[in-house]
Amino acid sequence: MSAFSLSAQADLGLIKKETPSQRILEVSVTAPLAQKNEQRPGLNLALVLDRSGSMIGEKIEFVKKAATHVTDLLEEKDTLALVAYDQEVLSLSPSVPINQAARAELRALVDRIESGGMTNLSGGWLQGCQFVATAAAEGLVNRVLLLTDGLANVGITDMEVLGNHARQLHNRGVSTSTFGVGDGYNEHLLELMANQGGGNFYFIASPQEIPIIFAHELSELAAITARAVEVEVELPPHVDVQLLAGWKQQQEGNRLKVWLGDLASGQSRQIYLRLLTPPQEKLPALEIRLTARARKENEAFYEEKTTLTLKYANPQEIQAARPDQSLMSRFSEVEVAEAANEALKLESKGERAHARQVLDQALAAAAPHISPQKSAEYQSLADKIQEGLNAEQHKLHHYRNYQDRQRRSQR
Repeated sequence: MSAFSLSAQADLGLIKKETPSQRILEVSVTAPLAQKNEQRPGLNLALVLDRSGSMIGEKIEFVKKAATHVTDLLEEKDTLALVAYDQEVLSLSPSVPINQAARAELRALVDRIESGGMTNLSGGWLQGCQFVATAAAEGLVNRVLLLTDGLANVGITDMEVLGNHARQLHNRGVSTSTFGVGDGYNEHLLELMANQGGGNFYFIASPQEIPIIFAHELSELAAITARAVEVEVELPPHVDVQLLAGWKQQQEGNRLKVWLGDLASGQSRQIYLRLLTPPQEKLPALEIRLTARARKENEAFYEEKTTLTLKYANPQEIQAARPDQSLMSRFSEVEVAEAANEALKLESKGERAHARQVLDQALAAAAPHISPQKSAEYQSLADKIQEGLNAEQHKLHHYRNYQDRQRRSQR
C-alpha cells in the first residue's frame, strides 16, 4: 500500500522583520492506495429518508429505488439500518447484518414507504445516528446517509444546534453525509451538517439522479483507506491564523486542529490557511509544525509530520522573491468561493447590492492570480446575483461553490 502522506508549502518562504506579514499556507493530505487484493472495510450505515408530503410522486419512488440499490450493493460484512421520517420518525429497521434474508426484509420495508406530512429532520437523523452508534465495532466505517427535499420544521430546527450535534457525533465516531433533493431544502444547513459531521454534501437536482449519487457515495465509502483524518498545526507565538472553506476545526492556544473526514484510496484534500506573522528582530525564522493522523482499518494510526520554515528577510530580499503563482491561483479560487458563499447568503436575504459588492471586491483582489475561466464563472454569478436567483439556481451555485471551496471534483 502506498504511504499516507502530508505536505505543506507557503506562497513565499520569507517574512518581514519590521512589520507583520501575511502568508498563505497550503496543506495537502493524501490517503494511501489500496492494494488490488485488499479487502474493503465493512460498512455500518443508516439510511435516513425524508417521506414528508413534498416527496410525493417520483421523488419518493426514486428514493425507494436508491435505498433498494444500496441494499443490493452491500456485502455480508456490512450492516444497514433504515429510518423514514415526516413529522413522525419511523424506525423501520435497526442495524442488521446483510444477508439474503435481511435484503429481502429491507426491500419489503422500503417498498412500503409512503409520503406523509411535515419534516422532522432532526428526529430521523438522530435515530439513524443511534442505530449506527449501537452497531459500531472495530474496523467498520460508521456513517448516516440523510436525504431530504425540504426545510426542517419539526423537532430541532436551529442550524447551529444541528451542526453542533453533527460535530459531537463525529467526535464519537459517527459521520454524516447529506443529500438535498430539488429546490426546497436548506443547503446551508445540509452543508454544515456534512462539514461538521465528517461526511459529504450533495445537491440532487432531479429525482432521477438519486440512485446514481447514492451509488457514488457508497463506492467512495467502500474505497476508504484513511479514516477520521485530522491535521494539527502548531503555530509560533503571536501568529494569527484563519482557516478557509468551513472545515470542522478547533483552536486551543497556538494549536489548530482541522478534521477532513474519511479519505478513499489515493484521495487528497487540501486546506488553506491565511497566516499573519509578527515582526521580529531577534529570531532568524519561524517554524510551523504540522501533523496529520488517520485511523487504519485495524484501529491503528497513520501519522505523518512536517515542518515549514518562514525566514525573516529584509525588504529588498522579499521584493526580489517570487511567490508561488500556482499555489496562489489555487488559493484565490478558494478565497473567491468563500466570498461567493457569503454573497449567496446575502442574496437569499434580498441584499443583492451588498452581495454583488462582496463578490466584486473578492474578484478584484484575486485578479492577479485567479484563472480566467474561474474569474468568468464568478463574474457571471455576480451578474445573476444582481438580477436575482431562483431557488434552483441558488442551490446549483451553492453546490458548485461548496466544491470549489473544498477543492472537490465536479460531478
